[in-house]
Amino acid sequence: MIYNIKQGDTLYNISRTYNVPLALILRANPYVDIYNLQVGDELCIPVTNPVTWNNVISYVVQDEDSLNAILDQYGLDMQDVLEFNNMNGMDITPGMTIMIPVYDM
Repeated sequence: MIYNIKQGDTLYNISRTYNVPLALILRANPYVDIYNLQVGDELCIPVTNPVTWNNVISYVVQDEDSLNAILDQYGLDMQDVLEFNNMNGMDITPGMTIMIPVYDM
């Protein structure tokens, strides 16, 4: 889907409006200057299925894991994982199980 940037838009707000992970929007628009969005710029918004229990995996945190590494590995943004796991902070510990939504591309 093509979206035209409007005054006050941010990539985060657009991702929430269309229920599309920010990471997918970034991948679909590699040439967009994310720090300087201009009114009228066009973005490609990937159309995805909503997250359901059918496309979620359990991930057991390993000793060497960091939350950022897990986010990068699965192409997620922090807010997705925090909200999906009812987490208030970014603290993870080895052996902890977190639910990872898997988005179809």
